[in-house]
Amino acid sequence: MSSILPCTESLKRKTTTNSSLSSSSSAERVRMSPGHHQYLCLNSEYMSLRDDLFRAIPQNPHLKPLDNYCQGVREGIRVGLDVAFINLAETLVNMGKILELSSDDVHEISAELLELEQMGYDCRKLWGRFDTVRTLLKEEKVARLKIEEFTSEKKDKQVKAALTQTWISGLESELNKLEAASKTLEEEIETLKLTEMSYIEERVRILQEFRSE
Repeated sequence: MSSILPCTESLKRKTTTNSSLSSSSSAERVRMSPGHHQYLCLNSEYMSLRDDLFRAIPQNPHLKPLDNYCQGVREGIRVGLDVAFINLAETLVNMGKILELSSDDVHEISAELLELEQMGYDCRKLWGRFDTVRTLLKEEKVARLKIEEFTSEKKDKQVKAALTQTWISGLESELNKLEAASKTLEEEIETLKLTEMSYIEERVRILQEFRSE
């Protein structure tokens, strides 16, 4: 990240203590143009943040679309554009914390970058950060979908395995019953064989006695 936005750490550090651009007791007054009495109050922490960011990403916007405006208005709009640039940089820095980027977000950020470029701001590093985040989010989404797919497939296989085990347990139970029944039949057959032999032996004995008489 630092190679894309060199002032990222400074931006993160300062924006945690200055989440808005409202004036405070430490506010500084920025003169809008020579000869005018209008002043724009900017928080001193914002001024420091702007200086840090513009040292890392030097800016010298031409503001050509504002050529028809007077100098005071041009400088006032320039301050607003600086604010927009810094807010956009902050948004791109914090974008690493989100998991999704909607099409509306992509359209809005792209539109802001294009409008700032039309005013002469150098947005190449911001575009680079934006493209990197979009690529990472797309890759993360693909990986998340694959994980969900694998998780779903694993659950399906676990259910099938449980059903198969239940079926096997049922077969084993039936097999045990059949084995018990088969053993009983074998025992009954052996009993019948013994009974038959006993009858045969008794008949032989009776015949032998009959013949001996």
